[in-house]
Amino acid sequence: MRLLLVRPGFVVGRMTAGMSPAPLSSTPDQVADATVAALRAGRGEVWVPGALRPVFALFRHLPRAVWRRLPR
Repeated sequence: MRLLLVRPGFVVGRMTAGMSPAPLSSTPDQVADATVAALRAGRGEVWVPGALRPVFALFRHLPRAVWRRLPR
């Protein structure tokens, strides 16, 4: 048995209809394609879009006080 962690950002779809797409947003088809590719490659984690990985790697090192001041 394998586990694949899929980390999508903002996904544009019916649930987000009428909302402005966020930067680095993706579509359900893009998430599905990335998921299938990661499963075929035997990966354990996939970021969709891939540019989110380095962004959140940097965010992980921010002090808690900075996180609290970020817009939500």
